[in-house]
Amino acid sequence: MINITARGFELKQGTKDGIESELKRIEKMLPQNAGFDVTLSKLKDGYKCDITVMHIGSFIRGEAVAPRIEPVIDLAVDDLKRKLRKLKTYFVDKKRKGGIDEIASAIDEIDDDVSMDDFDELYYESVDVTRKKSITLNVMTDDEAIVQMEMLGHSFFVYLGIDGETKVIYKRKKGYGVLVCE
Repeated sequence: MINITARGFELKQGTKDGIESELKRIEKMLPQNAGFDVTLSKLKDGYKCDITVMHIGSFIRGEAVAPRIEPVIDLAVDDLKRKLRKLKTYFVDKKRKGGIDEIASAIDEIDDDVSMDDFDELYYESVDVTRKKSITLNVMTDDEAIVQMEMLGHSFFVYLGIDGETKVIYKRKKGYGVLVCE
C-alpha cells in the first residue's frame, strides 16, 4: 500500500506513477504487508520528500531536500535503500554485539556549587509548543529500539520494554543511554 500526500502544491499523475515505480523496485526488499507513506512538501526554495515504510509497528524513513521534484524523490528512495541495507547488515553480521553492553546507566550530575537560582530564568520563560504527536508504544528490546531509532534518524526513541517499563533510548557521544520512566 502506497499513500502519497502533497503539501503546498498539486501533484500530477505522472509524478505519482514515478513514485510508485521507484518504490516497486525496493518493495522486494521488504515483507509483503509493508506499507509506504510518502509526503512531498513544497519549500520556498525547493521540495522535501519523506518516505516512511511501516510494518507491524516498525518504521524506516528516508528523506531528502532538492530544488526540483524529480531528484528529491530519487534522493529519498536512495536514502531509504541505504537504511534498508544498513538494517540488513545489522541483522546479518554475527560479530556485532552492539553498544548495549556499554550503555551508560546515569546522566551527568549538575555540580553541587551551582545554585538552582541561576536557572530560574530558564524555568519562567514561555515556550511555544509547535508540534504535538501521539505515539503507540511497542514492546521491544533495547537492541530493537536502537535499530528503530537509527532507521528513523532520530536522536531518541520511546518504547515499552519487555519488562513493561516505559523507556527512552537516546544517543550519547559514545554509545547510547536509557531512561526508565517511573
